[in-house]
Amino acid sequence: MYTAEDILLGRERRSEYQKKLVKQYEMPILVIRVNYPGVNKDNHYSQEITKIMEQMVCEIFSYSIHYKIMTTTAEGPLVIMSINKEAREIKEMALNIEDNHILGRCVDLDVYDEKAKSISRSDFGLDMRKCYICDDKAHNCVRSKKHSKEEVEGFIKSRFAEYMEKFYGK
Repeated sequence: MYTAEDILLGRERRSEYQKKLVKQYEMPILVIRVNYPGVNKDNHYSQEITKIMEQMVCEIFSYSIHYKIMTTTAEGPLVIMSINKEAREIKEMALNIEDNHILGRCVDLDVYDEKAKSISRSDFGLDMRKCYICDDKAHNCVRSKKHSKEEVEGFIKSRFAEYMEKFYGK
């Protein structure tokens, strides 16, 4: 079982690894992570959603992925890719998935340019992401712990079930 401190340490390690990859390959990085609440971020739902998103991104950028690693840390399942495309083009695709795919609200598709600088929604004139449960900014709800862990897990589980029903009839 991980602690909140383990998650912070995992983020720091990932950040250092990303910088190393950017320096090594001199191309943008895409990171796929599930927005799973609490400290147990490695579970059936986060694993399956990560796989689904990884497959989708690989189909979109199939000939441009120079390096890919899938791993699990205290942050949960992660995919990190070096993609030989413009960072803004990668982020546009990521925003499209986050905003329009049935599982898009459940993931963060973070993009870093060839200088390891994060490309954000605001770089495209967009507002911060909305909360799963209410219409507030997700950042506000997370910081204030406005919604219970069970509420957020319920949203993720229901979205996953909806996805499975829609695409696989399960």
